[in-house]
Amino acid sequence: MRGDRVENFCEYRSPSRRLLGLGRRDIVQTPIASGYRWKSKDLERLPDEPFLTYEIIDGELVVSQQPHLRHGRIIAAAARYLHPAVTALRGLVIVEPGIVWGDEAEDNVAPDIAIVLPDRLHLATGRSLSGTPNIVIEVVSEGSVEIDYIKKRDLYARTGAQEYWIIDWQLEAVEVWNFTASPARAAVYKVGQTITTPLIPGLDVRVEDLLS
Repeated sequence: MRGDRVENFCEYRSPSRRLLGLGRRDIVQTPIASGYRWKSKDLERLPDEPFLTYEIIDGELVVSQQPHLRHGRIIAAAARYLHPAVTALRGLVIVEPGIVWGDEAEDNVAPDIAIVLPDRLHLATGRSLSGTPNIVIEVVSEGSVEIDYIKKRDLYARTGAQEYWIIDWQLEAVEVWNFTASPARAAVYKVGQTITTPLIPGLDVRVEDLLS
């Protein structure tokens, strides 16, 4: 089934039908037109809310609400299936790490899973990652479709990720972006198919295992 995956070349399916209602992430509009753009250091002045997560993407503040319980189960399943192959390479599978590019940076995010391979282990020596990991994984929630499929895809592409996985349990699919290709391209894997990547030799993970 691995050879039957659908490949999209820098294409994006409109998420408009799935953007209605409250969900995990809601964009907080900031006065960018007046010249102000959010920076990492600005997060220190926001209130500490136990059920909210603050991120900054290209100068825009994004507030994440507490996700659906299935969201957490999928993160746990993905980390469990990825861990053996990644650790065999002496890499790291990190759940919900912060990525801080610097106090003045206009990006500051917390992906669901980061895979850090040996050539980037120097990024994982502090409280947060100090740069983009080799592979970034996000699990889509009802309110995060545009953020995960567009804004974070563009963020991870321009900051040096090699791959970006989007696990969409509502569509029962995993979209894997390869940013090392020119042009960048995406392969969409459905239930019954197996995901592999040249970055992690020996990894064979079924889509249904990630969605369990």
